[in-house]
Amino acid sequence: MRTRISPTNVRPSRAFGVALTALFLTLILAGLSPSVSASLGPIPKFAATMTVDRPVAAPGDALAFTISVAAIPNRTATLSINDSVPAGLLVTSSTEPGVCSRTNTTWSCTPQGETTISVVLRAVVDESARGKHLISRAWIESRSRERAVGAEETGEHPSDGGGIGEVSGSVTAEVVVQVIASNISIRLGASQSVATPGGSLNYRLEVVNSGAGPAVNAHVVARLPTDVTSDSVFPRPTTIDGDRLEWSVAEIPVGTRVYLFNASFRPATAVGQIVASAAVTYVDSNGDTPQLLETGLNMPVAALPPGASADPEPAAPLGTIAMMLAVAGVGLALVQRFVLSPRPVRLRIDQMFLLHKSGLVLKHFSARGLVAGDPDIQGGMLTAVQSYLENAVDASAGPLRQIAFGGRDIIFANGPNAILAAVVRRGDPGVFFARAPGFLADLETRTGTMLANWDGVEERLHGVEGAFRTFTKELIAHRGS
Repeated sequence: MRTRISPTNVRPSRAFGVALTALFLTLILAGLSPSVSASLGPIPKFAATMTVDRPVAAPGDALAFTISVAAIPNRTATLSINDSVPAGLLVTSSTEPGVCSRTNTTWSCTPQGETTISVVLRAVVDESARGKHLISRAWIESRSRERAVGAEETGEHPSDGGGIGEVSGSVTAEVVVQVIASNISIRLGASQSVATPGGSLNYRLEVVNSGAGPAVNAHVVARLPTDVTSDSVFPRPTTIDGDRLEWSVAEIPVGTRVYLFNASFRPATAVGQIVASAAVTYVDSNGDTPQLLETGLNMPVAALPPGASADPEPAAPLGTIAMMLAVAGVGLALVQRFVLSPRPVRLRIDQMFLLHKSGLVLKHFSARGLVAGDPDIQGGMLTAVQSYLENAVDASAGPLRQIAFGGRDIIFANGPNAILAAVVRRGDPGVFFARAPGFLADLETRTGTMLANWDGVEERLHGVEGAFRTFTKELIAHRGS
């Protein structure tokens, strides 16, 4: 009996052959591919960003710029970061990882496999940057030694025609900082250096914007000292609450705004000094957070000799504004009177002020030998008194023309943009009322729009000084008909 033995099948099956072929193809493709990602998502791309901790800043503010580089190619040998710091920023310090070193505003890094690097540059905003937009821009470049085949597809650029060479890639990043435009300061002063019990106090508050643009949404607040009562204020406050005066201002333009207020000092007990204060809050026009500025004025109180009266005599050339108001309040009927009772025909003028409608003094005359105070403060207070009394009587009475106080009169003439105010010792004021309107009209013609838009610079009003001097001389020399 013959035994039949089946031969062993040593050929691979069809399925095994397909799998083996696929494996070979995968290995071949893997060897030819420049890189293989294990992720199904897109491959991260070399990129950089720059941020700043304060996109809106003021001169003197400290800023921190952060430059972050991501997806650094893993074969990068060197990475350079160059920040073009704009004019108006003063570099103070930096923070960088140990793989980086800084020279001025350039960092040289050796990533050593790091895929993300961040550096921080700190700087201070210089005054010269006020009102400007500062653009800080950084250039980042990576360099590596690797096979350059297919490098063009990844945005990298070989230094030779192919094979092994230096490959580089670059990106940029930038950030903008707005520097606020306004520069606000406040000053509080008084025409008196010493407060006298029973007397008056004349305060002047200035809000100055010396910047390149306006501030907005401002609130100006003045606080009177203890035992001091407000008599008149110019311009009219938004609110008055006891010793607190507040003005709400939509915009503080470049220039100076003046606030005038006079008050009576009637201390209940003996005090050695009194303190007035002022503050302004505002928002810069670029949207910076509200700012607060404060100031104060400390004034000593004069000690009256035994038996002396607390009510002062009107010895000062201009008197005190509070005394004027007290007397004027008794005789408001004088507002409509053109000429007082007969007097000597020659007009004796102690002082005369040519005032801008804002209350600022354009020109000032003082009689020879007369000891005068600060003409700016006195002239501004005259405007405040006029405004106060005009609002205290019926509007049909017309503009205020005359106030009597003590042995003197203050007479007014109003033009569209200027006011004449004279402190008269004696004489007939009729000549003043007759000639002043013509002088003010000629002044408007002479200066054109400059007077309406006057910013406080005297040199811009040509010919005003000579015209005022001539008018004053003629007025004083007039003896009537």
